Amino acid sequence: MLRLFFALQPTPEQNVALAGEVAPLIARLKAQRVPAENLHATLCFVGAVAEDKLQALTSAVAGIRGRPATLRFESLEYWHKPRILCATATKDAASASAHELAERLGAASVAAGFSPDIKPFRAHLTLARKVHAAEAEACEWPRPLAPPARLQFDRFVLMRSDCGEGGTVYSVVASWPLDGSVHP
Repeated sequence: MLRLFFALQPTPEQNVALAGEVAPLIARLKAQRVPAENLHATLCFVGAVAEDKLQALTSAVAGIRGRPATLRFESLEYWHKPRILCATATKDAASASAHELAERLGAASVAAGFSPDIKPFRAHLTLARKVHAAEAEACEWPRPLAPPARLQFDRFVLMRSDCGEGGTVYSVVASWPLDGSVHP
């Protein structure tokens, strides 16, 4: 079974810059940083999919197009239950295309017979896991992300999650443009 989800993926340069910006806080929280190459904003978590159903999933969303998305990550939040540190984005007119895309991907997945985890889209990037609770409780949340990270996305991806010895590894399975053109 493949563990799959649709996401917006920052550029490698954006990921490295953001990871560097929050590195001191992650160290203070005694947390496990998420590797920069794994940063993404989940649009729709599809879950476990049999390998022979992958083509059906990609076909179901192949015709989805939209406007390029812009997300402005302004805050850092500690989420208690999963013990994670996230950069969170404001919900504004600029992010409307990402919200619409998340809804369309969920609907297309359901229509194709899949059972995605349908939740309202909340733009966030998980920056660290296994945050030490006592350290997090000593901080005030949310915290401003200074400077804010304004990220633009011109494509969405289908990602695969695999657990390895060194932790979770994410890889892009397929990619589609958000400008209406055909993507090779």
